[in-house]
Amino acid sequence: MKWLDHFAFWRRRDRDISSDIEAHIAERIDDLVEQGMSEPEARFKASREFGNKTFYIQASRDVWWGIWLEQLLQDVRYSCRSFLQNPILVVTMILALSIGIGGNTAMFSIVRAVLLKPLPYHEADRLVHLALNYPQERIQEAPFTMSRLDPILAASRSFVEVGTFLSPQEAVSLSGKGDPEALTGARVSANFLRVLGVEPALGRSFLPEEDKRGGPPVAMISHGLWRRRFNSDPALVGKTVSLNSIPHTIIGVLPAGFAFPGSGVDVWLPRPTEWSGLEPRFWIVTPLFAFARLKPGVTLEQARAEMNTLNQQFVTANPARNDSRGGVTIRATLLKDRLVANVQTMLWMLLGAVGFVLLIACSNVATLLMSRATARVREFALRTAVGAARGRLIRQLLAETLVLAVAGGVFGVIFAKTALSAITSSGVFDLPRADEIGIDGAVLIFTIVVSLATGVFFGIFPSLQMFRVDLAGALRESGASSSGSSARTRTIGMSGRGLLVLTQVALSTVLLIGAGLMIKSLIELHAVNTGFRSAGLLTAKIALPPTSYAIPHKRAAFFAELTSQVQAVPRVTGAATVQFIPTTGVLGTNIFIKEKPTTEPNGFMGVFLQTVSPNYFRVFGIPLRRGRDFTAFDNMPGAPPVVIVNESFARRFWPTYPDGPDPIGQHIRVGAIPKAGDLEIIGIVGDVLHQDLATDARPQFFYIPTVLYPPQTAYLAIRSDGDPRRLVDDIRRRVLAIDPSQPLSDIRMMDDLLEASIGKQRLAMWLLTVFSAAALLLALIGIYAMLAYWVVQRRREIGIRRALGAQHIDIMRTILGQGLLLVMAGVICGIGGALALSRVIAGLLFRVTATDPVTFVAVPLLFVVVALAASYVPARRAALVDPLVALRNN
Repeated sequence: MKWLDHFAFWRRRDRDISSDIEAHIAERIDDLVEQGMSEPEARFKASREFGNKTFYIQASRDVWWGIWLEQLLQDVRYSCRSFLQNPILVVTMILALSIGIGGNTAMFSIVRAVLLKPLPYHEADRLVHLALNYPQERIQEAPFTMSRLDPILAASRSFVEVGTFLSPQEAVSLSGKGDPEALTGARVSANFLRVLGVEPALGRSFLPEEDKRGGPPVAMISHGLWRRRFNSDPALVGKTVSLNSIPHTIIGVLPAGFAFPGSGVDVWLPRPTEWSGLEPRFWIVTPLFAFARLKPGVTLEQARAEMNTLNQQFVTANPARNDSRGGVTIRATLLKDRLVANVQTMLWMLLGAVGFVLLIACSNVATLLMSRATARVREFALRTAVGAARGRLIRQLLAETLVLAVAGGVFGVIFAKTALSAITSSGVFDLPRADEIGIDGAVLIFTIVVSLATGVFFGIFPSLQMFRVDLAGALRESGASSSGSSARTRTIGMSGRGLLVLTQVALSTVLLIGAGLMIKSLIELHAVNTGFRSAGLLTAKIALPPTSYAIPHKRAAFFAELTSQVQAVPRVTGAATVQFIPTTGVLGTNIFIKEKPTTEPNGFMGVFLQTVSPNYFRVFGIPLRRGRDFTAFDNMPGAPPVVIVNESFARRFWPTYPDGPDPIGQHIRVGAIPKAGDLEIIGIVGDVLHQDLATDARPQFFYIPTVLYPPQTAYLAIRSDGDPRRLVDDIRRRVLAIDPSQPLSDIRMMDDLLEASIGKQRLAMWLLTVFSAAALLLALIGIYAMLAYWVVQRRREIGIRRALGAQHIDIMRTILGQGLLLVMAGVICGIGGALALSRVIAGLLFRVTATDPVTFVAVPLLFVVVALAASYVPARRAALVDPLVALRNN
């Protein structure tokens, strides 16, 4: 309470001193008036003479901040009252700031969660991801095989500990109480939590003996599955559940939010080489990735050099191996960088783009405030005349801008939260660590800093304008002319406003060109010929338990019965099974062509195997180019083994295809199924885009009937004479009728899968389009506001020109010419900026160059047309000025 007593004392003293100073000022004004000076000029001069005495009003250091706070509150209250006099202008400025600040808050939240936050592991910056790199085939990240990985890791001295995980995630079925549920599983080495430095939320991690082939069946589950399926049962650890029809002991529950090796994992299993996608005899070639923790003092560069040295030694010691091809290196990257490698450039680009939107918003608000400040020159002059120092007026202007910035920040946070909810809940945009995106304390601090910085930024311009104004001269002018008709007032801030509007136009042009490139790229992506009919095709995943369906003929019988049962569902026009559908993976193998001997010990590599049911090509709409399709007889046990190849396969091994020797009737032998013997080529089908729309590659496929190599996991594809999604319940009942413990998973339309494969490009396109639209709107508002103010300031001149005979079209041409000149200058600067930044967006484009001439011409022309439309209203208003009224009022 001591400072309150001091404050009350100094307030009483302030009033006394203020009264004395006001009396002295009044006496001085009277003296100056008697000397022949006008009363406004006398008041102005007297207040300036006594301005230095105002330091007496300062209380003491104990209460200075209290007085400052009171003055700040006065400025804020005055700002709010003045804003209420022009609500439309204020709402426009707050909306502009909300868009800019909200967009930056949302993007910073995404960038921080995905790129900036460290991984939730102990010393995450010491964790390294290891993969193979095939530069000749442009494959930067390929898995190891155990035969290659084990000797290299055994000789390594760079890591404290190394773990492995299965490259593809594994489908796991949970059965028992309740309906069967399809889960996503990850096979990891027993030490995976120790390498990461993570402790289970409940229970323990895997033991070394549980990681050996034939070890006890144990599993760890995610926190989400524990909460959803087991009602957060704290006694779950030690209990048994049925996974893939095998009783597994739950030994632990992982912490909430744990996502390794990827998001969406429900259950973790040991023994990474026991992949259900391969027969047990092929365990040595199971695709594996490695992750490791660097030893203290060892850098990433040192570890990378050691890995490549050991890899070269392995290649030298195993020259006959196909996986020892020349040029193969080991790619060692930080684990965090590996997770965000596909989106890092895109997110930084989008953060820069939304920063442009904020700059445009600040320039827009600064332009409007400068126009508003110019119209208040007489107000400032009167306040100066009664004793207000110029610094006090500037502080008032800054208080107004801070009020706007705070309001923009508050609404910006609301806007950002809404936008983030839409992005994360839509499921369309696949971002790593998406569950960590949100508005937290760090993001709020960022928003506060950005809001205050923007307030200072766009508040500088009207404040600097105050230093250029002759307030005494403005006070001497008449009320009419002080509104802005004098030559001096007319030119105040015009160059500054023009520069701000030019900046808005240039930045908007850069964003519009970027959005135009992304839109054209997305159009090209959707125009890609996939080689099959994706429209109306429903897909579902079926993972057969390895124990219940260990015998190949049982798997073949299940899939044959499945297609038969589904085909019998009313309104189903076609059903087929296939090992992999586009975007879900491939299975590579080696082959031998009887008519084409090779010197390679393992035959020809780089070809891919597909196991399909007989009506697969009809259901997918893949055209048959030559020969015949599979029949039901081809899929029966004991039938002669046959194979169908695609055109890429035919062109590789018969380069003159479709001319020259006919591949039909030739024979191949497949390394993965040697017991099948020689398979006769009976048909050639069209190529299929199998990876994603952005990777326009046509792999060399050969197709065999299901009976020859029945997969453990396959996809069911369905067509109907209506929406196939309405048939899902009927199809699920047919599956349960065959096997009550068999769930369906990943039930999606094929079009949705293809769309998900280009989620990165679509996210960039949508956000750039939104940012560009906001930037265009703000730039048009800036152009309109500047020209409207210019018309008001030159109203007298326009009236004189009209009185001298100028026509409407002449006036409009003058105004539109001013707008066009400014827009053209900004557009030219924007084109230069877009060219300079073209490399940033190049990696996101598909079949479109970063300097696409059509986009660089069409977008600026469109901007010019729209800007001229925005200039038409003030030009039309200027053309309708009544010369008599204009001259009378000026």
